[in-house]
Amino acid sequence: MITLVHSWKKFLTLGLEEDAFGFDWTARAIKAGTNSGNRFVSAKLVAKSHGIWAADAGLKALEILSTEMGMPVKVKSFVQDGEVLEPKKVVCEWTGDSSSVLVFERTFINLAAYCGGIALQTHHLVQKSKSAGLKNPPRITGTRKTLPGFRELAIQSTLIGGAHPHRFNLSGGLLLKENHIAAAGGIAGAVKNAREVAPHLLKIEIEVRNLSELNEAIQAGAEVIMLDNFSPDLVKEAVKLKPGHVQFEVSGGINEVNISNYLIEGLDVISVGSITHSVKSIDLSLLVE
Repeated sequence: MITLVHSWKKFLTLGLEEDAFGFDWTARAIKAGTNSGNRFVSAKLVAKSHGIWAADAGLKALEILSTEMGMPVKVKSFVQDGEVLEPKKVVCEWTGDSSSVLVFERTFINLAAYCGGIALQTHHLVQKSKSAGLKNPPRITGTRKTLPGFRELAIQSTLIGGAHPHRFNLSGGLLLKENHIAAAGGIAGAVKNAREVAPHLLKIEIEVRNLSELNEAIQAGAEVIMLDNFSPDLVKEAVKLKPGHVQFEVSGGINEVNISNYLIEGLDVISVGSITHSVKSIDLSLLVE
């Protein structure tokens, strides 16, 4: 949570700088119109669409950063990470000087809506996997297809949505994709080279594009095999060849519309890039009372 709050602070700061908040003429106009020089206000953050809340760390960062800047905003939260949001649901209440509350409004909502969208889309996929009636439903994971700098927020949002993590970065796993295989001269050589350099705690995963490459990867001793862009029918053929000690992952173009076709017994992991690279933000609004 500490590092996540730090990430939120970083993005809130960037958002304020990008907005040139020191020259917020609208906030100055409100301030100029009050006898005291500033007005103490209360504002409620309200959901305007269905969603999953995924910004507890953001609220903590908001309180910390606003206090450090000498423009404190106090937050009272009514939900927790992972809670389902219905339209008109009051998420939290902010109190502070009007200029302090309003300067954080857009940046915070943009980030919270993005994280909530990831969590919601992930939640839908996870629920479909769990309700498919399989003895061992596959794990749903995200990928590294995230905007630079946003990965921690994105991955945390997938976890809040109920998914499992894939590798956080390049050091978090050894994944041999088609370009690595080509550079190594083939699957057998790629796996052999990987085993010579990999830390003993890391499994070796390799990407395959057809059943012939799958057999080669199994013979080479890969511990995890990614079935890349396999059709559902081809996945069914693949799992018939699966050794008990090898994990199978499927990836490539899977989304909420077609995931049901890939919920196949014997498949261990479904990785979905769209939950971070093609997410639709949820709708949130801050309303001053």
